[in-house]
Amino acid sequence: MIPVDSLLKRVTDSSGISYSLAEGNLFKGRINDLSYVDTVPINLGDFNYEGSPTITGLKVSFNTDDNSTKGVIKRNLFNGDLHVKDFITEAPYKTNGLGIIEVQINIEQMTIKNGICHQIEGKLSLSNDSYKETVSGNVRCLEGNVYEVKLLDSKNNDMGLMIYRPGFIDLEIETAILKSDVSIFLGNRMGFTIPL
Repeated sequence: MIPVDSLLKRVTDSSGISYSLAEGNLFKGRINDLSYVDTVPINLGDFNYEGSPTITGLKVSFNTDDNSTKGVIKRNLFNGDLHVKDFITEAPYKTNGLGIIEVQINIEQMTIKNGICHQIEGKLSLSNDSYKETVSGNVRCLEGNVYEVKLLDSKNNDMGLMIYRPGFIDLEIETAILKSDVSIFLGNRMGFTIPL
């Protein structure tokens, strides 16, 4: 079997992906300190994976040790497309005003062509101790690797907008979602940027 480290070195040179250690082979192994360097580096963590060949390429199931991130990636070797399925991740993000915001992303399917999101079906949810309830919405991919989520409450009321751009997240949210009435101080909406 060819060590996965030999294969990854060919991919990482031009893809913006880096790692510290890769153990195993094409069909099973572990990759430590995986990160993606676009305009701003994003540390993805340590992953276990299992790969299997398909008619058009390769299918890889992956997960972190605590299963906070997991999913399936299919790579089409003929056209280079990436297909992401059943991707789930949870991550806390620290803010100055609201403390920790818990973000959960659930992508049912996503197609990436030439490094750019072509199509996506998935949801993003935000929760915080200051919120009356969790807000969520469908993820949309826009030009330039920008993703947008219109946030709704459980009654489908517009509660805000979240936009991911490489390196940061812009969040604008209705103050009505907060447990405390702060609209007299902040108005009906507040916005802030979360650097990644």
